[in-house]
Amino acid sequence: MPTKVYNNVEGHRLLNNGLVAEDVTSVGLPTVKHSSTDIKASGMAMDVAMPNTTHMEAMEITVAHNNGVNCRYLADPGKHLIEARVARQGYNVASGEIEHKSVKFRVTCVHSETDKGKIETGNPYGSTEKYSVLRYEEEIDGEIVTIIDAMAGIIKFNGKSYTDEVENLLA
Repeated sequence: MPTKVYNNVEGHRLLNNGLVAEDVTSVGLPTVKHSSTDIKASGMAMDVAMPNTTHMEAMEITVAHNNGVNCRYLADPGKHLIEARVARQGYNVASGEIEHKSVKFRVTCVHSETDKGKIETGNPYGSTEKYSVLRYEEEIDGEIVTIIDAMAGIIKFNGKSYTDEVENLLA
């Protein structure tokens, strides 16, 4: 029998430079995209966009909030250490069991933009912060599954380094 698992976010908490930011409504995680080179050759039926596994395109994250406690610090210029902690509840169809998992996203980033939002009667006054990512790390139940560090030249997925191979060839 297949072991399909359904996962829902049951709760989340955002820390910015060690402070809990309250009333964060959502965190827009980055698009993780490899840069690519178009391969065009005579005899090929189509062009191929070949991904470069050792280089990523620039990434951005967003944090939407309703100006709760400590949210004003989200707009500070400069470097931020953001950690988004997520509790996921899953339903394992095969076993019929409800399971919970911890997911953490740790991002070193630089504040780049604030969208001050709208003023609407009867609605919270919210803002959205945007950041340019320097380092991105994803952890599921204590296991780090993704590390992308622009300054250190690290790209790792599921424990495998995609930058070490090229560095070893150049040694």
